[in-house]
Amino acid sequence: MIINLRWKMYLDFLEAHSYYEQIFVTDTRDVIFQGDVFESFKGYSNCLVYATELVTIGEDREYNYPWLEGLFGKEEADKLSDKKIICAGTLLGSINMIKIFCREVWNVVKNHLLNNFDQGATNYLIHNNLLPIENLIESNVVSGEIFTNGLIKDNKIGGGKILRGDGGVPAVVHQYDRHQDLVRLVDKIYRDKNFRIDERFNDMRSVIELMTSLLKADRIDEGSRIFLKKFFDSADFSLHGDALMKLWSNVLEKPLSQPLKLLELALQYAATSVKNFSGYFLQTLCNNLKRAKELGHPVDPEFKNYAAGILLGFANHNLNLNQLGNCFWCIKEMEELNLPPNKNFYLLVAKVNRIAGKKDEALAAYKKVLELS
Repeated sequence: MIINLRWKMYLDFLEAHSYYEQIFVTDTRDVIFQGDVFESFKGYSNCLVYATELVTIGEDREYNYPWLEGLFGKEEADKLSDKKIICAGTLLGSINMIKIFCREVWNVVKNHLLNNFDQGATNYLIHNNLLPIENLIESNVVSGEIFTNGLIKDNKIGGGKILRGDGGVPAVVHQYDRHQDLVRLVDKIYRDKNFRIDERFNDMRSVIELMTSLLKADRIDEGSRIFLKKFFDSADFSLHGDALMKLWSNVLEKPLSQPLKLLELALQYAATSVKNFSGYFLQTLCNNLKRAKELGHPVDPEFKNYAAGILLGFANHNLNLNQLGNCFWCIKEMEELNLPPNKNFYLLVAKVNRIAGKKDEALAAYKKVLELS
């Protein structure tokens, strides 16, 4: 994933071009500039400026806590759970400090390239004081020049600018596109009026991210049209499972309409091309199926068969590793979702219960296997 590989790319570039004094590393899609971010840090040497978010790691069980747990285990995630989230998407620093940071993050994530763990690495390194950097500076949501406002509920706008907590104008705003009022403001001020939104991006990851922004701004018809157009142009979603599931989660928050139905069915079909399944993908897939059933949203029967197949495959993989907890989780999810049971499912149930010492449950499952044979 480029989100991990970028740290090696940054490092290689800066090693070859060492004539800068300070560097600002930034995400692209969801960042705007309202001033000169370097102005407030002129004269600082050996510094690294990092941006914190509104909540703690422990309060975010969807992303930040699992990222830490995935890298370093539950004990480490619990130890840092009361620390504020540090965002890896925007960092400023002296060139040598940025190179140190890039090198250390890369050393952590290079063995986890299929998971977007760079923010977990960032929080681990900074909160544990493992970076040999003299001057670590926090940019917070109240008074910082780098304002990470994705989790802010009530945003302030003044004079055509996005304001931080103290009413000041931050030089950089990150994650503005989580809020429809800010998306409208940015569109009004920054977008070329002749710039067609569906011509911005061609790669599938960007199309998915663009869809997320449009849904946040309640631009459902436009978003559905763009996704369906791009979907038929390129059907390679194999590396974008997590993003697809997150997008479907956002869709399920919207009132049901015909464009939304078409979009949901397209998302389900797209997900069937995903080859690598993360834990997040599986968990969100199950949550979305439950939510769709609860709300009466459409679910293609073939997609339910697909979901049953990958859960069964995941359970059998964990059975080989003797990870019975994951096996029981898959079985429970398949039963709760009423996913199509078959002989292989009951054979799995029998094996897992036999190993766990649950003889009656294992026997009942074996009887089901015989009935279906």
